[in-house]
Amino acid sequence: MKRRTLELLLFTTMTTAGAMGQINCSSGASAQKLVCEFPFAAGVFKNDTALGGTLNGIKNAELEAGFFNSAIAAQVSQLPLASASAGTVVRYNKQSIPETFNNLGPILTDRAETVGKHRLFLGFTASQFVFTDIDGLSLGKLPFAYSATAFKPGTNTVLSTTYTTTNTNLNFRIDQFIAVATYGVTDKLDVTVIVPSERVSLGATTINSSSYIVNSSNELVYSYNNPRNFSPGTASGVGDITFNVKSEIWRGERATFSGAVNVRAATGDDQNYLGSGAWGVSPYLVYSYLARISPHAKIGYQWNTNTELNFQINPTTNVGSNRALPGGVQYDVGADYAATRTLTFAADLLGSQYLNTPELSRSTTTLQTTNLGNITLPSTSPVTASYSISNVSAGLKWGPWRNLVFSGNVLFQVNNNGLRSRPTPLVGIAYKF
Repeated sequence: MKRRTLELLLFTTMTTAGAMGQINCSSGASAQKLVCEFPFAAGVFKNDTALGGTLNGIKNAELEAGFFNSAIAAQVSQLPLASASAGTVVRYNKQSIPETFNNLGPILTDRAETVGKHRLFLGFTASQFVFTDIDGLSLGKLPFAYSATAFKPGTNTVLSTTYTTTNTNLNFRIDQFIAVATYGVTDKLDVTVIVPSERVSLGATTINSSSYIVNSSNELVYSYNNPRNFSPGTASGVGDITFNVKSEIWRGERATFSGAVNVRAATGDDQNYLGSGAWGVSPYLVYSYLARISPHAKIGYQWNTNTELNFQINPTTNVGSNRALPGGVQYDVGADYAATRTLTFAADLLGSQYLNTPELSRSTTTLQTTNLGNITLPSTSPVTASYSISNVSAGLKWGPWRNLVFSGNVLFQVNNNGLRSRPTPLVGIAYKF
């Protein structure tokens, strides 16, 4: 009998935390976390408990659950953040005469200029991500198939196996509030701290759920429709705090070239998707040119440590371990146009690469019976792949008074890779002292 169980998504479940062991979604504190919303909605643990057995292919289930959680954690922890660039920039030309550039700079990307010696930049932004797809599959109708086996008490003798197929509607939203503070240590060196505060909402509704009971002789003995299950959940708190150090390497009359390093601390609650559960470091280079139309470019690389949200089991050794959160090359390319002294339009292309990352694709699970032939159950399976996510950002900055700047922006994802959201609005306010 072909038993490809749990072809995806024990979704937000059975990940393991190194020394803490497997996260238990059926009881305990972890059962109240957002990583456990899907299995409760699908009735996975309810069916397993009622049958008194264990899930077939438990190793694959844990692996696939880790795949999904890893994809969520990697992308949520690397959402674009507002940059520390507000107000005008004053530079000295070759005649040592100060020249003011009224271009207010980019919104979601960095520029090479530092804030200036003993200058302080404070900013606050608010945005909302409403996720609709993952790897081209609609979150409104994700197919999922799993099975549970009942054994004769005290033995390994199979009594029956229940196969369940469902479609699950996931409502996944993140309201993100970002506080940014940058201080100029010297004229060419500044340090930044970025503190995200988030409210994560995840609701899982299971629809069109059917179960098939097969006895030990592979005969289909009973089938039935399951009631609809709905499992809502929200979580709020501080996410992964990021620290950044940037230093100007070369400064011309208008062009600047800088090097920087970004360090992300694992401060957020990863089991509630408020954080990634992994530390990250991203060194990068950035170039910008000051003019009425100011181009800028940035390239870096993201490394991450291990996380419990990427727990994988070796099917040969039956030993599991935490794996590194996926990362890769990151780049930003864009330009800002100073339409007036107080109004700047900004546009950017942002790209993030994810190496050896879970990717979901449609599949089927075949239930072979001796009395009714084969029954095909639609499902979804993960594969490990490398891909990039590209976004286009467009917005404006308005500086009505001194170094006070208001910003508005919309972020659009231009490909179907990874976790995809609706166009994401952002509003912000910043001031440089």
